[in-house]
Parts: sequence; structure tokens; C-alpha cells
Amino acid sequence: MPTPYAEHVGSHDPVDVLRSSLDDYRALLHRFSADTWARAWAEGKWTARQVMVHVSQWEMIFGTRVRSGLGLPGYVVQMMEQDNLMGEANVVDGPTAFAAFDGMRRMNLALAQSLTPAERTRTVQHPERGTIDVNDLLVTLAGHGVHHFKQLKTML
Repeated sequence: MPTPYAEHVGSHDPVDVLRSSLDDYRALLHRFSADTWARAWAEGKWTARQVMVHVSQWEMIFGTRVRSGLGLPGYVVQMMEQDNLMGEANVVDGPTAFAAFDGMRRMNLALAQSLTPAERTRTVQHPERGTIDVNDLLVTLAGHGVHHFKQLKTML
């Protein structure tokens, strides 16, 4: 079963998408005001601040999954419920969440760029999707960021 975020990567290399989407986030978010950060992207949906906290959290989580897939033989992905993590969005502002994302994305990108083809094919176990590989984890990482960038883009 492919990652649900594969559609946001398409036929592109996930490393290229990680790079270009970081540039997209940087170009967009410097234009956000306090009012923009407080605006929901659609009726009844998360605010820009909440979306950015979520994206930052999952940049860290997906990056940890990539690192674990590379360094832990027999690694099994630990499932997580996103809503259980969102309490953090009550205490972290949008610019801080973006700064965390920016730093973590740069680290994830540096790691992803360094991987050999063999490293990208290392397998891990996913409780819902079965056997997947590190490249699939990279596609998930890249696609997730693009998915939420599209939401943030509607804020302006």
C-alpha cells in the first residue's frame, strides 16, 4: 500500500521535493502576520499556527522514522495519533513552529541527500502498510509537507 502522501510527490524524487518545498515554505511564511497565523484555513479547520505546529511535529517524527529505518535492524514504525499531540499548539506560536520546521527540514534534507540507493531500499515494517522501505518514508516526509503547504497557501 503506497503512502497516502505519494500523490503530492508524484514522479519526483522525494529529495528534490524536500528541497523545493522548504523554499516554498520560506517564501510564503515570512509574509504571515499575527492575524494570518490565527486564521483557520477553512471553516472548522486548524489555524495556520496549528497547521505549522503539526507540520513541525511530523517533520520530526517522520525524520526519526527515516533515521530508525537506517540504523535499527528490524525497525517497526510506531503508530501515533496526531490529535493527541496537538495540545502543544496551545503554547507554541507559528513563527517558533516554523523555525523548528526549518531546522529539522534542513537536517532531514542533508541526511536524505547523503543516502545511497542501497540505503534508500532498506526495509522497515509498518503496522498498517506491511513492509516498506526508507525511500517510502522519504516520500511520506516530503508529501506531508506539500499537503499542508497547500493549506497554508490558502491563508493569504
